[in-house]
Parts: sequence; structure tokens; C-alpha cells
Amino acid sequence: MSPRHPSLPLLLAVVAAASLWVLVGRSPGHPPPPRREPGVSRTPNPWPPPPLPEEVEPGVRGRERVLTPGRRHHYTFDLDTRTAEQLSGAEAGRRWRHVGWGGELALTYLGAEGGQHLFEGRILPTRVTLASHALDDPALLRGFQVMFTRAFYVAQDAWGRVLAVHFDAAQDARARRLTRALLAATQFVAEPDGQWSTEETDTTGDYESEYRVGGSVNSYVKTKRRYLRLETPPWMPAGPWSPGIDLPRLRGHLDFTLYRDGLVRDVTGSDVVETGGAGLPHVRAETRVALTSLDVEQRPPGGLGEFHASLPGLRTEDLSSPDEDPSPREPAEQRDRRLVGDANAPSLLAALASSRGVEERVRIRERLAALLRLHPAQTRAVARQVSRPRGAPEDSLAVLEALGSAGTPEAQAALTRLVGEARARAAPRGWAVTVAGTVDQPSPELIRALTRIHPDLPPESGRELTLALGATVRRLARRAPGRSQALLDTLLSYCARHPREVRTCLRAVELGGSPHALPFARAALSHSDEEVREGAVEALRAMRVAEAATLLNRALHDDVAPGVRMATARAMASRAARPHLGAVTAALRTEPDARVRAALVRMLGPLVGLEDAARSTLRDVASNDEAEDVRRLAAAFLDTDG
Repeated sequence: MSPRHPSLPLLLAVVAAASLWVLVGRSPGHPPPPRREPGVSRTPNPWPPPPLPEEVEPGVRGRERVLTPGRRHHYTFDLDTRTAEQLSGAEAGRRWRHVGWGGELALTYLGAEGGQHLFEGRILPTRVTLASHALDDPALLRGFQVMFTRAFYVAQDAWGRVLAVHFDAAQDARARRLTRALLAATQFVAEPDGQWSTEETDTTGDYESEYRVGGSVNSYVKTKRRYLRLETPPWMPAGPWSPGIDLPRLRGHLDFTLYRDGLVRDVTGSDVVETGGAGLPHVRAETRVALTSLDVEQRPPGGLGEFHASLPGLRTEDLSSPDEDPSPREPAEQRDRRLVGDANAPSLLAALASSRGVEERVRIRERLAALLRLHPAQTRAVARQVSRPRGAPEDSLAVLEALGSAGTPEAQAALTRLVGEARARAAPRGWAVTVAGTVDQPSPELIRALTRIHPDLPPESGRELTLALGATVRRLARRAPGRSQALLDTLLSYCARHPREVRTCLRAVELGGSPHALPFARAALSHSDEEVREGAVEALRAMRVAEAATLLNRALHDDVAPGVRMATARAMASRAARPHLGAVTAALRTEPDARVRAALVRMLGPLVGLEDAARSTLRDVASNDEAEDVRRLAAAFLDTDG
């Protein structure tokens, strides 16, 4: 050993050990960490996912999102709701229930249609707690995972608002509700400003939310403020002694982080919903959610073909769709067979002709509709009764209503023929048009027949059809957004050619509720007719976008007609309030009509406990308004707040 290199053997030993470590690390016995994917049960992965790169550049959001077909986002999630119920006068304290679950979620962007963005979703649950009991048994957990083996589809608008969720028709109701709750809890609805308020929907109803930019790049804070509307709960007593609808009290805070492309990366937060009081049980539900991104991958774009192919077998729900009655329900086909019994088409038509009472005719019409669903081949023979020259008008109307209620392809084809028959009598043809406009999911052929004869109908029938088509725009938007937008374009084209029907057209736009019609409503705000401008305000009320709020603020300030300003105040009361507070405060100082000021006070009243600006404005009105009734009204709201 040379005295000049005393550490050479030690150095060689270190190099040899390092080489051996590298070889072992690359050996077949040490594979890379396995890839996990929702929808398929796997053994737990002992390898932590690699950290995602930090997003240090400002990104986009909402309508500016960069959505790439085939882009799949993987997340882990945890969602837990603890509900406490306190019966009035009970001494046993609160009774707690816990429902929670967690697992993995994958969302793949498929494409856009009719102004909506469609995502495919898959979930792999890894923990479940139902009715405060955790499913610790692996067999029970696997049984729960089976409920989520099939994909579901999520439709969003351009701003990120969830419009509909499409489930496999056979999927369990409990699994559907858990999925809707997860989508509602992680929803991010964006507007262009640095701070904005908007309307959203969760499993309870429509609520107002507020967003502001967070303290780091692409981070935002969401505050849930108050519920705006919900359907009457099924247990709510009716009649003159009913306590009325007491909207749930809501508060919640969530922190969002977005990718630069505008899609959600991480969510954490909680909310509290309280109901009851005034003799009803007090219920408090606390929900906590955490959503964390694992990775993003690009898959070959699959398009919307698979979704369209599976749509007939899908069940479409809103986020706030009511839960199903847990009691056993009679299958639809079995109910139809029970209604029909041993009757056939001739016997039901004969019974219809000899019936006298309204209730009896309604029962026969229901049986006839059930018969047409069970035996579509009899549809043409039944429909011929409408065109009989000596047929009773009320019988023709009942047959038409049975065709519309049946809604089968054969029934819609019969309605299409009746709508298009030039030789048909005026009354049955008009009734056919009215009934066809009420079909839940009309066929393309039926819509084409309706729009083709629309300009040639008598004025009253034309107006009825205009309103029916407006309602159809909304119904189609849930399952066929492309057809819905095409129908709206056709309707707006008709309205442009028939300016005398502008009021009816605005009502149809309101029924449709699509922001796509906002330019039409905006133009109507400048119309010389006061009633037309009121109709434009009502149409804007139904559009949940920031530009509609801006136009309503302008109408409140600029319109010369008190009726229009009154309609604007009522419209603001049913929308997210924050975008209107400045305009309402200014109007209460300058509005000459006491009725309009009172309507604005009623709009601010429910906000006293939520908005300092509303409380301050009402104090000013209660002290200084020149009308005693308005001062008393403002003082009453302040007293209610305590």
C-alpha cells in the first residue's frame, strides 16, 4: 500500500457498494409503484404519489378554462356529514348521525355540446360510514364498491356550475346521493372579477356564494352565505295554519386551489346547515370536505359518442333532486298493467265516449296512456279517433292528452302527423299543438313539425306554442343541450321576425332560463313599451350570470317607469344579493316612488344578519325616509335581527 494513498481501499469499497445498491434498485424484484385508478378495487399502494409541480404562474378560470378532451384528473377525497337533531322540549340532548366516505375520484373531460361541458366520472370508495357505523368488514366494503363500478357523467355550464348528473338507471339511490353531495361540495363557479357573488345549487337547494382571491397564486376562498330557494319539504304541513317555509340557515367556508387551466386542484373546508325552530325539530348538519389532486394524464379523446349511446339507459338528476321514498315502489310497467287490466283500445275509447264526470274521464285517459306504453302498435288506431269528423271534441282532447302522456316514439309520431295535417280540423290541430308542447322529451321530428307551423298558427295558438317551446328549451337542456340550444336559436329567430310578439317571447325566454338569450333580453330593456321592459327584467331574473346582474342594476337606476323599477326590485330579491347592494343603496336615496322603496327594503330585509351594508342602509331608511310606511317596514326588519 502506497503511503501517499492511505484511503484508496476505502474509496473503492464505497464505489462498489453504491454500484450494488443501484443494481438492486433496478432489479425485477423492485418494480415502480403500481398505478391506481378509480373504479377497480386494488390493494393499498405503499408508495406515496410524487408531488405535483407547484403552480407559480397566474391561471384562468370559469369561461376562460382550457378544457382538453381526454384530460383526466385523479383526486383523493373525504366527505363527512354529522347531523344533530334536537326535539323541542326534549331533555335527552342531541342525537348525532354520521355519514361519511372517502376514496378516489377520476374526472375525464369529454367535450362540449350546447354550451355545456361534459365530464365522465369514476369513483373507488375506500372507506364508508353509514348511520354512524363504519363498514370495516372488507366484504361489506367490496359490496359498497360494486355500486360505483359504472361511470357517471357530469354536465357543467361555462362557469363551472353543475347543471346535471347522469347516472346508470340501476344505480343505488344512496350512491347517487353521496355522489351528488361530493360534486356539490367541491363545485367552483367563476366570474371574471377578483371578488364575485353567484348562485349555486347543492343537495338542499339554491344558495348564494361569494368568492375572493386567496393569498397565493390560483387560490380562492368561497363563502356560502344563504339559501335563496328550495322545494317545500314533503313533511311541511299545508293549509292556513302552516308555519310556512323557513329557509335553512347556511354558512360555510372553503379554500380552493386551481390549476393554471382553470380546473380544481385542491379543496378543503366545511359548512353548517341548520333547520327547524318554531315548534319543529332543530337540526344541525356539519359537513367537512377535502379533495386533493393526485395526478393528471392525457388519454386519447373519446368524444361524446359513448355518452350519447348510453343516454337512453341513464337517469338524469339535479344536485338538489329529492331523495327517493325508501318504501318499495311499484315498477312502472307493473303499474301500467294494473291500470289497463283486461281492457283494450276499443273498450277504453267506448268508455271514454260514454263517460260524463271529469274524474272518470281522467281515469280513462290515464288507462289509455298506459295502454299506449304497453302496446305501442295500437297508437295509430287510437290517434285516428282525433280526426273523426263526428267525434266529440272532448274525446279528441282526451286522446291527444293520452298520446302526450304516453310519450313513446309512436305516440310522438302520431302527434307529429296531427300537428302537420293541413286538412285537420282547427280545434284538434290546435289541441295537438298544445299537447305536443308539453311532452317531456320531444323527438326532433316533433320539434321540427311544431316550429314549421309556428308562423302559420292563429295568434292565440301561436302564443301558447311560443311559451311551450320556451319551457321545452329548459327540459331539453338536461339531457340534450345541443338540441335545446338549437331550439332556442329557432325560437329567437321567430321572435325577431314577429316583433309584435315580443312580450310572449320574453316570457318564453324566462321559462327557458338560458344565458344564450341574454342579448334578446338586453335589447328589450330599451323598448318603448313599459310592459315589454318589465318582461325583459323577468327574463334576466332567470339567468344566473354576472351580466344579468349588471343589466338589472342599470334598469333600477335608469328606467323612467315605476312599474319596471318595482319589477327589478322583486327580481333582485330572488337572486344573489351582493352584486346589487350598491345599486339598491343608491336607489333608496334617490327613488321618488315609495312603493319601489318599500320593495327594495323587503329585498334587503333578509340580509340584515348577513350584510353590514344592508343593516346600515336599513337604519338610514328607518330614520330618514319620508314615507312612514317605509320607515316602519325598515324598523321591523331591524327589530327582527335584534
